[in-house]
Formats: sequence, structure tokens, C-alpha cells
Amino acid sequence: MRRSPLLVLLLLVASTSLVTGLAARCEAAEPAVSLPAEVSSDGLAELKGLLEETKSLAATIRYKGQTIAEWYWNDSDADSTFETWSVSKSYASTCIGLLIDDGRIESVDDPVSKYVPSWSEGDKAAVTLRHLLEQTSGLREATGFVFSRDQLTTALDADIITPPGERCLYNNAGCNVLSAVISAAAGQDPEAYMRARLWEPLGMTHTSWRRDNAGNVITYAGIQSTAADLARFGEFILAEGQWEGQQLLSRDWIEQATTQRTEIDSVGGRKQPYGWLWWIDFESEDVPHNYSALGLLGNNLTVIPELDLVGVRLVGNYSAGGTLMRRTPEWVKLLAGVIEPAEEPVAANKTAAAQ
Repeated sequence: MRRSPLLVLLLLVASTSLVTGLAARCEAAEPAVSLPAEVSSDGLAELKGLLEETKSLAATIRYKGQTIAEWYWNDSDADSTFETWSVSKSYASTCIGLLIDDGRIESVDDPVSKYVPSWSEGDKAAVTLRHLLEQTSGLREATGFVFSRDQLTTALDADIITPPGERCLYNNAGCNVLSAVISAAAGQDPEAYMRARLWEPLGMTHTSWRRDNAGNVITYAGIQSTAADLARFGEFILAEGQWEGQQLLSRDWIEQATTQRTEIDSVGGRKQPYGWLWWIDFESEDVPHNYSALGLLGNNLTVIPELDLVGVRLVGNYSAGGTLMRRTPEWVKLLAGVIEPAEEPVAANKTAAAQ
């Protein structure tokens, strides 16, 4: 049964009192593994403390392809699926990359009108896929957009209020236009295309994509996922599109998508580097290059390539868990702190290495 956005929001509020009323949180489940020497037990404990403080429901940390921590609270478990909200935007970005690899889309500089004929006239004729990916389409965030029965049509009918490419403004309606683009290019809806093209090869068996009440996949949100499935997606991106010896997505796309393209208003009112529907370099001064798929209430997938590290934190619709949203830089910093920095070789070893 598909739920209306209004019902989802009402459930979001109701879930606060329901889950808060539980007498005790469940014990976090620790994986029975021998941790690599460079994994910091203190770092894991500090990260877990933040997750508990912000009332997380599920989290998993993977290092070099190994689960080094897996935690669940409030009766959640490995089979629990969560609404990830705007984490889904990074899935939509990946979908465009796959379609380019498949030859179904020529370039991010294709006009949207190539796939959505109703955008062939007026200001919308100048909007490209790049504009949608970089949140610079200039499309108005339509009033009541998330409450409409047909969110795709509402997005497609919205007006252009600033010239495309002139201003970066976080825009759910603009991102939702990608649902029409993907459907036209793929010949099937985004969920069906991604399931066959990516989710099944990756073993993401607990992932789905929510629809509006008119049956359209919503590409600005809607991915329902377990922590493990989301971590698999993160590891696929970390592996530069490779999975079990197959190059499922070009390395070039992942590099381009996770490179800063613009800056966008972020949590705390500050400007944050932004790629093609990926958030770039939270805590860039203290942490190596990183990128995140970030959703409402702090649903989060973060990848730190230099550390070979993937972190997932999920809270779904549980509004009391939304406090991590504004603490995303802290999450990224503590995630990186799970791995001890490599020790500098002693002077004698440096001399020997030079010789």
C-alpha cells in the first residue's frame, strides 16, 4: 500500500511518541570479527556514543570490505528497512551515470527537453541534465509539491524563476524531474531499471523506491533500504563502479559525480561543497576527501576513499533522531577517527628506505 506524503509526515510525528515511549533501547549488535590493528576501539566507542545520543536506529561501518561495527536500537535489526529521504538523490545521480554508460543518454549537457518534450519551449528549453544534477535549474520549489497526488506533474509544471546555471538552490522539484528523464531514457521506471541494472548484481535485495499516489517513482526521495543494502551501495561507489570483477559503472562518472561542482546552503546555514547530487568534503580540514548521500533527519551514507571506509546511519521517519542532521560534520569526523593514522617511519627506517 502506497502512503501519501501527508500520511508519511503524520506518521513521522506519531513515531516520536511511540518510539520514545519504549522503556529501554535494545543492545547494539556487535559483529563477531577480529578487528584489524588499525581500527580504534576508542574511536568506535566515541562514534557509537554519538549515534546513541542522536537516537539512531541502525548503523553499520565497513572498512576494507569488512563489517567492523553493526548496531541496532529500539527493536530494529538487520532486516529493518528505513525511508532514507534525500539519500535517494545520490541514487538518481548514479542512475543517470548508468544510462550514459548504456548509451541511452549522451551527456549531462543534454537538454531536459530531449527526454521531456513539454520542456521544449520557453525558459525550460535551456535547462540541461547538468543543471538538475547540480541543483542550478532555477526551477521553483512548487508550493505543496510534496503533498500533491502527482508529484512528477507538479514538478514538471513548476516555473523557472532564475536563469539556469545562475544560482545553486536545493530543489526537490528539480530533482524529481529526473524521474521523467530516467523513465524516457531507460524505457522503464527508475526502480525497475535500477533493480535490474544495479541492485540485483550487488545483492541489494531489501531496497525499493517509493512512488507518489499517481504511481510515479519519486527521485528526490523514496529509497527504502536496510543498513546493509545502503552500505553495499556505498562500497560499490568506493570501488569506483566495480563489483565482483565487473565494471558496472564507469570510474569517470563516479569521479565526476563526487567532485565539487558548486556550493549549496547546508545544515547550520553554511555553504557546503556539492557534486552531482552528492555532498562533498564535510570536515575537509581534518578528514581526507569524503562524500555523503545525506537525507532528512540525518539518514546518511558517507564514503572516505583514502581510508577505505563506508559509514551508514539510519533513523527513517523517527523525528527524535533528527538531531544528527546538524551534526553531520561531527559524524564524518568521528567516522574517520575509527581508523588510526598510519605511524610515520622512524628516522632510521627513512634512511634505509632512501638507500
